[in-house]
Amino acid sequence: MNWSDLHIRLTRAGLSADATTNVSETAVTGVTQDSRKVRPGYVFVAVRGHQADGHTYIRHALDAGARIIVCEEAPKEVSNSVQVRDTRKAAAVIAAAFYGDPARSLQLTGVTGTNGKTTTSTLIRHVLEHTGTPTGLVGTVTCLTGQTTFTSTLTTPDATELQPMLAQMVDSGCKACVIEVSSHALDQCRTATLDFSVGVFTNLMHDHLDYHGTMERYLAAKKRLFDGLDSSAVAIYNQDDAAGERMIENTKAARCSYGQDPNSDIQFSVVQDNPSGLRLRLDGQTSSFRLAGHFNAYNLAAAYGAARATGLPGADVIEALAEAPPVDGRFEQYLCDDDTRVIIDFAHTPDALEQSLRAARHMREKPARLWCLFGCGGNRDQVKRPLMGAVAERLADQVVVTNDNPRDESPKAIAEAILSGMLHPDKVQVIPSRPEAIRCVAQECDAGDIVLVAGKGHESVQTEKGVQTRMRDQNLVQEAFAPRNPQPAF
Repeated sequence: MNWSDLHIRLTRAGLSADATTNVSETAVTGVTQDSRKVRPGYVFVAVRGHQADGHTYIRHALDAGARIIVCEEAPKEVSNSVQVRDTRKAAAVIAAAFYGDPARSLQLTGVTGTNGKTTTSTLIRHVLEHTGTPTGLVGTVTCLTGQTTFTSTLTTPDATELQPMLAQMVDSGCKACVIEVSSHALDQCRTATLDFSVGVFTNLMHDHLDYHGTMERYLAAKKRLFDGLDSSAVAIYNQDDAAGERMIENTKAARCSYGQDPNSDIQFSVVQDNPSGLRLRLDGQTSSFRLAGHFNAYNLAAAYGAARATGLPGADVIEALAEAPPVDGRFEQYLCDDDTRVIIDFAHTPDALEQSLRAARHMREKPARLWCLFGCGGNRDQVKRPLMGAVAERLADQVVVTNDNPRDESPKAIAEAILSGMLHPDKVQVIPSRPEAIRCVAQECDAGDIVLVAGKGHESVQTEKGVQTRMRDQNLVQEAFAPRNPQPAF
């Protein structure tokens, strides 16, 4: 593709800072905003990031063979630079054009919210696949393109990574795609060129204030998904969440609410919540599902609403959801020979930890105890640490605080912040080594106890002081509880 074709798209989008710029017919071979991925003939887009400024890597990109530099501030010594007003938006526009606008060939569903995005997105994809629509997935755990399965590094990849994934989906015959859309992605315009047919809002809870600063700005970032929907789209939103109505107040899309509120368009009630799964009355139909926990009732209802918005009959959607398996690292259960139950969950916010603990308490039969093993990530929202400590102390019988990706922070300081939210921190065990902490719980818990291992879920590495160590809670649990013979409950 020639650079002139890409520049035309920038101009049409109103992003070119200088309309008089001489535009060459230079052939380009790729586009990226990561200087480490530049190859000869590439367009390098210098994006000003939250932690680093791509403009400082322009020389590195040129040395690697970049043919065109797209930037907001053109270096004087660089002759092949093109100045734009917003490099984030420019990256999205250029990437979409370079890969042939693959999103136009896909029915797109975007799912946003604090908790439940991964489960809801996976459920929607399961329904669409089950009912005959080949569907891709972009999310926190994995990305499925029909050709390749990627392990995710971000909930929503940057635009120059996302567009080739969408192109692979189209090439492999996908007709739809479900995308987890994070607040960071919306704030950073990673999905700027995508026209979603369905937008889904799960909930808004305390998280990511290290990035957004305030809950109001966090809400505003999420709201961009719905503000960007056109009149042919459908906005699915949680009627029971305090932010639900705010989220869709300015959308042009048709609106469809879900919740336990009788005024919800899709109303549900929990008939039974057992360790083996939920039984729900959902939109007038009663059925059993393989996902356990009250919070999963909301995920199932959101997925039901999104699938119905694509035109599928309600009975077909319920049938597909009833067969959907639990998601990796999301309230994933292991049952031991002595009836000890270990639950691995990604819960890393105060609300998510509370929901998981409440679901676990519901399963517990006294005098069995509920254990909670968790930590908080370093270089992330610090305000939530004491809040999570308070939740764990209030709902669990035994609490163990351990590491959860301390990154560049002191594990001791993180643990102290968690303990500061507790009334009786002296009763809490602090064991920084996560493997050791899980081994300790395995040795101390009694037959029939329930152990919640929270925070990492699907993650497979632990990061501390710049060093990444392979670490997966599922493996640690199976090793530590081996004498009890833990087996997946589903």
